Amino acid sequence: MKNEKGFIFPTTMVMVLFCLLIVGHIATNLISDKQFYAETEQYYLLENLMQLAVDQSLMEIKSETTTTNETTKNTLNGSFTYTIRENLPNIFEVQLSCATKENKTYTASYQYDSTSNEMISWSEY
Repeated sequence: MKNEKGFIFPTTMVMVLFCLLIVGHIATNLISDKQFYAETEQYYLLENLMQLAVDQSLMEIKSETTTTNETTKNTLNGSFTYTIRENLPNIFEVQLSCATKENKTYTASYQYDSTSNEMISWSEY
């Protein structure tokens, strides 16, 4: 057998380092995908809560039992709050705020004209 002068150890270390880099890259991609899916889930939960808040506030405006009090509703996925104010006759301004259980928040406001039954303006912030 020849004297290889330590060739196998550096080769093994390079191969192990290469394998560790591949595993690290795959782990980083999986963590990134998991975070993306979690953020996407929170986005759709907030959209759902905002839709519920808009529907509830419109039902309250159309039933003509509006008050200027802040109304808070809790759901399985989070909660939403809305405040209805009458700015002009038959024009209502509604402030909406939604929050998931993971404390992601989304706020918006709109103006509703009850004579023509349509939203005049919508703004998100």
